[in-house]
Amino acid sequence: MNRCCIFWLLVFFTACRAPASSSPSVPKVAGGASPSPGGGAGAVARASLPLVLLTDTPLPGPAVRFDYEDLDVAKGHLVIAHMNDASVIVVKSSDGSLVKVLPGIPRARGVVVADEVGRIFVTSSPNKLVIIDNDSLALVARVDTGHSPDGVGWDPIHKIVGVSDQGDGAISLISDAGSGTRRPIRLGAETGNVVFDPSRKMFWITVVQSSPPDQLIAVDPVMAQVARRIELPGCDGAHGLRIHPDGNSALVACEGNSKVARVDLDANHALELAPSGRSPDVLAIDPGLDWLYVAAESGDLKVFDLSRSGLVNIDTERVAPASHSVAVDAATHRVFFPLLAGPNGTPVLRIMRPAGT
Repeated sequence: MNRCCIFWLLVFFTACRAPASSSPSVPKVAGGASPSPGGGAGAVARASLPLVLLTDTPLPGPAVRFDYEDLDVAKGHLVIAHMNDASVIVVKSSDGSLVKVLPGIPRARGVVVADEVGRIFVTSSPNKLVIIDNDSLALVARVDTGHSPDGVGWDPIHKIVGVSDQGDGAISLISDAGSGTRRPIRLGAETGNVVFDPSRKMFWITVVQSSPPDQLIAVDPVMAQVARRIELPGCDGAHGLRIHPDGNSALVACEGNSKVARVDLDANHALELAPSGRSPDVLAIDPGLDWLYVAAESGDLKVFDLSRSGLVNIDTERVAPASHSVAVDAATHRVFFPLLAGPNGTPVLRIMRPAGT
């Protein structure tokens, strides 16, 4: 073979070889970030649906209704209201293993953790807010609320607890981290969930009115007065509530007509509605993935992509009958569902995660 042929053969084989330093193209995550090899943005980029089952960890007590739950990130705990067992269950968020059961809390419903003051607040019928020390997990006090308290929110700026007095259609503002004066404010026929908005330094609460439309109401916790009312036309039975991490919009579960609403909190209060499972209840947001989880009494879970405008459904799946409560660990992307009856007919904590995380 002459030298000319050898030269062109070398050129051909060199061109066909992939350079050692090259890497395949990678997908972008919401917001344009690229995955990284050790997790972080990489885990977010690889996240996909449907959810993957990690474990069904047994929970104590009878197979009766659970209600809300909240993560105590500092302690690595998940706090669950076992509503119809009159108890609160604390488990490890890492694996669901039992830490403690606190009995004697009638109709435990709303739960919020206040790490800033080392307390857990739980609403309890007929008219109490139960205060728990989040270190010793001992009951500290029971203080008065309005009738049939439901949701509960925590204002870490002013150290005020906001309680949804569902039966009174009111909100109770309790100062000094639940140990101070209670100031009730009547808002409508029935109230649902209440959350604190740190950017506006206000509580938001869902309110069912005697005549439609229902409303989303902002309450100034210092002045103890209504600061803003936003009407929710097309949302029947406004109940579950979350504020988008960017603070620009609110997400509302409309349990009466099985819809979820997204409403702008500023400007013209633009509203978008989308179908949910039957009787949606608890909402949870994974801020890293920009996903909204909507749990429903029917057991049908809807997942929406909040990185897009409006409400874009990216997944629908069946978790379990009556899996109406959901919580998300933002650090691990794990999703928690307390179920009154697992595969063996006894209570379990179902822990799931998006594939690739």
